[in-house]
Amino acid sequence: MKYISLFALVLTAAASSICAQDNILEARTDFNIGDVVTITGVVTSDENLGSVRYLQDATAGIALYPGGDWSDWDAEPVIGDSLTVTGEITEYNGLLEVGPNLTEVTFHGTGTVPAAQVISASDMNEGLEGELVRVNGATFPLAGIEIAGNLTYDFTADGETGVIYVRTSNSLVGDILTGCAVDLVGIVSQFSFDGTGGYQLLPRGQVDLIPASDICYTSPVVQSNMSTTGFTLSWDTDLASAGTVEYGLTEDLGQVIEGASSTTDHSVDLTGLEPGTIYYARAISVLPEGGQALSPIRPYATVSNSSGNIHVYFNGAVDVSVATDEEAMSLGTDLNDTVAAWITSAQHTLDVAAYNFNDQTLEDAFETAANNGVQIRWIYEGQNANVGLSNLPASVVTHPRTDGQGSGMHNKFILGDADYPENAFVLTGSTNLTTGNLVQDLNNVIVFEDQSLARAYTIEFNEMWGADGMTPDAGNAKFGPDKSWNTPVDFLVGGVPVELYFSPSDGTTNAIRQEIEAADAEFEFAVLAFTRDDLGEAVSALGQSFFVNPMGGIEQVNTTGSEFENLQANGVQVYHHNISPDLHHKYAIVDHASPANDPVVITGSHNRSSSAENVNDENTVIVHDPRVANLYHQEFRGILIALGVIQSVEDQEGGAICTVYPNPARDVLSVRWESDAAPGTLVLRDLSGRQVLAAKLGPTTTQLSLAGVASGIYTASVDGQGLPTRIVVE
Repeated sequence: MKYISLFALVLTAAASSICAQDNILEARTDFNIGDVVTITGVVTSDENLGSVRYLQDATAGIALYPGGDWSDWDAEPVIGDSLTVTGEITEYNGLLEVGPNLTEVTFHGTGTVPAAQVISASDMNEGLEGELVRVNGATFPLAGIEIAGNLTYDFTADGETGVIYVRTSNSLVGDILTGCAVDLVGIVSQFSFDGTGGYQLLPRGQVDLIPASDICYTSPVVQSNMSTTGFTLSWDTDLASAGTVEYGLTEDLGQVIEGASSTTDHSVDLTGLEPGTIYYARAISVLPEGGQALSPIRPYATVSNSSGNIHVYFNGAVDVSVATDEEAMSLGTDLNDTVAAWITSAQHTLDVAAYNFNDQTLEDAFETAANNGVQIRWIYEGQNANVGLSNLPASVVTHPRTDGQGSGMHNKFILGDADYPENAFVLTGSTNLTTGNLVQDLNNVIVFEDQSLARAYTIEFNEMWGADGMTPDAGNAKFGPDKSWNTPVDFLVGGVPVELYFSPSDGTTNAIRQEIEAADAEFEFAVLAFTRDDLGEAVSALGQSFFVNPMGGIEQVNTTGSEFENLQANGVQVYHHNISPDLHHKYAIVDHASPANDPVVITGSHNRSSSAENVNDENTVIVHDPRVANLYHQEFRGILIALGVIQSVEDQEGGAICTVYPNPARDVLSVRWESDAAPGTLVLRDLSGRQVLAAKLGPTTTQLSLAGVASGIYTASVDGQGLPTRIVVE
């Protein structure tokens, strides 16, 4: 943030004119926002940090922002270029910049890049903003994960903490976050909505992560073989070493299990543990000569003794004709009654994190629970009305998020009886606890009867609550970017693998992207908003694939940065949900019809937006289960039918023989055979009756190329039986 001196406040009008030459420190301290300065320095960054370049002289550093790219100037600056720049001083989320109104950029050839100043993590402040620095002996708590763009990653060095920020343009994207201790080089930057704090280190690629240890981890620490009494931790190192795991019920650890004495492929079994419990552990790899590498301390869950039942509910129409295991439950206006039943089932505790609340049925349910002696804690978004809170009993203790950033506390979850395996449940999904969301807008609710998962949610709740008791601690409460990744990722719920992510700390967008990229046959999504470029690119890549036919529905297609048109342009069959009621979902389905390909459902409160990733409090579950995937597929089909996208040929009893989609179609027409009878032949004719396409159908889904079919309106039939609507080819 720019701090303006008293001297600057009383400068004459000449101070706002172009100065003959100012050093960078003067530009930072002696001029106001909007003043024009002329500075000279050496460029310390390149395209890894986007279009912004950082300029440094002997006095200080500062960001240069051209407003877009550098095409208006003689060249795009690279590291080592000596520049003189004239432009206006501006500020963007705390970061002081020259630009975007640059009036002159002069190249002077190659200069000397300043040496990186060695600092500690706590030294990153306004005085060093824009300068090249070095933090020695840094380690990453999330070592081993794949680096994604537009995300921050915590590091520790000499007992202090800091963050690096990696842009999508950075060559680090896609690399594994190193498990080595590194000397970390980068440029001090700032991102803060109120202009205070938010200092980040910007590495300029892998070259800025300089190994500082004798042995490195070459893989993440992976949990497997989960049971009620233990699990296995596995990892790889670059050198043969002795593997050991330290673990315990707190981050103090205290217990040790030794593995193989000399290997690069480490595996250690933790046994004799308690069910439904979260343990903390780290892997240690020790060289014969004494050097060692330590993994971050991370939480891991054992399997609980809970039932493990997973329940899925919708309030919109479903197409049960495609049910493979059970029919999806469309509760319509009764969804609030079902949520109320789960609330009143609690016998001991309820923890609620709700973006908004105004439903009378749920008010009554919470009152009943409170009157039954259930202790209720409630976290809410302070910028919303939450009119239902005033109607709850005085015994319900509430705590708001009040910073006004993004959508704020955007969670939608209820935890019941987390410390009681026979009663514990987690209720989440896309719905707010409002009448409009519960009985009108299209939403989903998923309930897990599982103590391990409930205890992980409790950790997240307590971090926002600031305490683990009934009384919140506002001074210790953490929301949004202040939170840490302090919950397990992997759970086994009734034998079903479930992943859990909280935003903005847990790398949710990266996890969603990886599931999209893993699609082998089908990808379907229904979301309120879709504005994340990286997720849009991942879905677009599927649209260009021969093997996957992505389809989706988006409610808000005209928001700033919407991916809707980009998805359409890349062959994705995406539709504007422009009918009432609104589509409020945030789900995706991967390979629902391919049990061997790990069918997956992604759901929760997380919209496909940067606000959800970087600012809001969100929760996301990824469920690896063909049953759950088919339930969501039934609801997705209901959306497509309501939009008129799919039409079915029916048998004499009204059952679907086949379904043809999309409608309108562009390059490809998909025909899904849904009868036990042998597949027939589909024929497409123009309005004159001329046959333009005929194809024998396969036993499941057949994709027909429309490359030789002109734009127009066509009739379709299967073995002479016509579709109930015409097919439009665009």
